Amino acid sequence: MDEVATAIFTLGNSSHSVLLDQVISLDQLLTPLRVRPEASIGSTINYLMQEDNHPPAYFVLAHLWMNLFPPVQGLASPWAVRALPALLGAVTVPAAYLAGWLGFRSVLAGQLAAAFMAVSPFGVAMAQEARHYSMATLMVTLGLACFAVGAWSLRQAEAGEGLPAPISPAFGLLWVGVNALAFATHYFTALALLAQALVLAALAWHQGRAKLQNLWRRQWQRLYWVMLGTLAGCVVWFPVLLNFYGSSQASNLAIDLSQPMRWLDPIGQTLAGLIFMLMTPITHAQGVIGIGAVVLSVLLMLPLLLWTGLRLFQARRLVCQSASGRFGLFIMGGFVLAAIALFFAVSYGLAMDITRGHRYNFVFYPGVMVLLGGLLAVYWPEPNGPQQTATLPVTKRQIAGWRSVQGLWIAGLASALFVVSNLAFAKYYEPADFVRTIQTESIHPALVGFPAVIETKPTVIGLELLSIGWEIQRHFDPDTPESGWLVPPQFFIWSLPSNPVVPPPEKLADLLSTLPRPFDLWFLHTDSDLSGYGCTQVTQASKGSHNYSHYECTTF
Repeated sequence: MDEVATAIFTLGNSSHSVLLDQVISLDQLLTPLRVRPEASIGSTINYLMQEDNHPPAYFVLAHLWMNLFPPVQGLASPWAVRALPALLGAVTVPAAYLAGWLGFRSVLAGQLAAAFMAVSPFGVAMAQEARHYSMATLMVTLGLACFAVGAWSLRQAEAGEGLPAPISPAFGLLWVGVNALAFATHYFTALALLAQALVLAALAWHQGRAKLQNLWRRQWQRLYWVMLGTLAGCVVWFPVLLNFYGSSQASNLAIDLSQPMRWLDPIGQTLAGLIFMLMTPITHAQGVIGIGAVVLSVLLMLPLLLWTGLRLFQARRLVCQSASGRFGLFIMGGFVLAAIALFFAVSYGLAMDITRGHRYNFVFYPGVMVLLGGLLAVYWPEPNGPQQTATLPVTKRQIAGWRSVQGLWIAGLASALFVVSNLAFAKYYEPADFVRTIQTESIHPALVGFPAVIETKPTVIGLELLSIGWEIQRHFDPDTPESGWLVPPQFFIWSLPSNPVVPPPEKLADLLSTLPRPFDLWFLHTDSDLSGYGCTQVTQASKGSHNYSHYECTTF
């Protein structure tokens, strides 16, 4: 459904262009997904600001990208819509190298950060979907590389070293531009910027406590200008943010902290999210063989996970043996810890659980990959450098340290393959399953309905029904003999006012009276007594994560 929203606004269309409160055909339903030659970047921004709660940077880029590809039967090309985030996800790999190299002043750390970014199941899952999260991840990664340069310019010189040079004005402008574009891609990048600010504040406290004049060095003055520029680049979006405050799109993360068990959710979800950045077992399988595969993959992953944690803990001591390693660990490890602390502050302080769903972890995910590269670099020997060893669990066998890094990377690769095979992090909605259910259980012509609440705040409407309709158009086209439809299905969106005291039944009665009887009514997210409209409920269930009530409408 989120991919449908991305496609609509990318095309410069409005979700409100679909007809409401009347029975419509499949072609009419898919109006918001049709390519319009007259659509422009202006219409993309206009409709996005009116109906959605995301900033426009990705959607503008995607609009230009989509102009390079022809439509498919007049609609957006699903391949093209998904290809852009996949490309941006791939570009994040060299960006991770840059951040790791600059953060730890180590080419090897950068190479390992890029290697693990390339096979991260979380990164692969985010880059698969037609959403803006891979671009947000890329911008956070590039911002982290800029942050590393800025932080290293503040580092106090060791004995025999000169003071590091301050960042140049040109680099400062570049850094501000990266931060501003990041915020214009996703508002939650503000948490990444704030986490960087907290690390710099800790560094300022340490240096200012030794000598207050340190904070007025030219190195710090250049950073102050970057901070002011970044703040200005974010503040311009505040009127837009205030427009969304209180909308359903902004309140679906609410958590009830009056229930003691809810306090554990953010902690558990954050831990699971960190693990998922590195590896995942098979989690989506059916049948005896599938369940066996799930159990086996979990049993294999658990000891590997514990062993990895031990190896990373030991690596911390080895990294701290060098001055560059200590400082890299301070800025990158501090960034990750500060970002996670901010997630908890929002979840518990504002009662908005932003750890839910894992997708918002893009805020600190690049930092985790860079930190991982910096820690594991100590196990991969430099030419003519000392050789580290590792002890395998259970067998107690000694292996070369670099072999343990390879093994961990292979576990990440296997996890990424699980994701692309839909064996892990499976997509929640499977409209094809719901469509097949309609075809199998319908005796009469099918009518699919969806209740949509029209709010005064920005609202995207009908996405679930549109995703089902798009699936029908792509794989169950009624115009083809093998579609499985005896009669093409019809649809309607029943519009409801925001927070109605009593649902308006008159609209529904008018809708159901326009079709010849009998017909099968498939009503999403509605469990109402429609016997007064001549409709008898047959089943109430869920298929492909679509909750529905099936009615047989005979006489009115």
